[in-house]
Amino acid sequence: MDFIMRIKFLASFYSFFLFALFGCDDQSMAIQGSPQLNNNVSNSPSNLKVNTPSAAQTHEPALVVGMLATHCKSNEAAYINAKMHKVVRNPDENTAYKLEPTDKVLSICVAKDDSSLSYRFGRVNDIGLEKEATPDAPFGSYYRQVGRIGESILFFSNGEYHYYIINSGGMGSGVTVNVYKNDTLITELFSGNDPYDDFVIATDLNFPKKLVIEKQPFNKQMQ
Repeated sequence: MDFIMRIKFLASFYSFFLFALFGCDDQSMAIQGSPQLNNNVSNSPSNLKVNTPSAAQTHEPALVVGMLATHCKSNEAAYINAKMHKVVRNPDENTAYKLEPTDKVLSICVAKDDSSLSYRFGRVNDIGLEKEATPDAPFGSYYRQVGRIGESILFFSNGEYHYYIINSGGMGSGVTVNVYKNDTLITELFSGNDPYDDFVIATDLNFPKKLVIEKQPFNKQMQ
């Protein structure tokens, strides 16, 4: 009996010895055969690195991407992209105005090297009017408050026609284009009030100082 017990003890001890010797190798092989996140560094939160661009690597203005076409080129940043509607005033005695859709797009484009500032208006791939600011004929810039609505106005003249691009914030957000022939308002366009669907505006774009100057608009109605 003592002899049998001694054999069982030795067999148990030998089995334990083999497990201790080879069991860890089997586990290592299983780990090597499975996908690994990173075999060289710890996967703890303190050692994981997220590959995100730093602020210093960002050179373009913060432009929210929307479902809008643009006339801006690849070497330009868009200050404004907007789908334009024709404003019809007092279509009937019970309606102050209505918007009629058009196939026209407005884009205000700034060269990424600040060498140009352009107004472009028309169908996609078919620009009806383009006006570029120059140091000798810079665009004008003006800010006014109309009730609770703040309006940033960019404007220029093209012969006897004066063009005003109005970026409205607050309750009446949207983009308006007013065109005057001398002192008479002849065209009024509006984007609609829905950001990203009707219009997109860059939030941190600075105009080239040599191409835009602050001054009062030509028409008193716009002052």
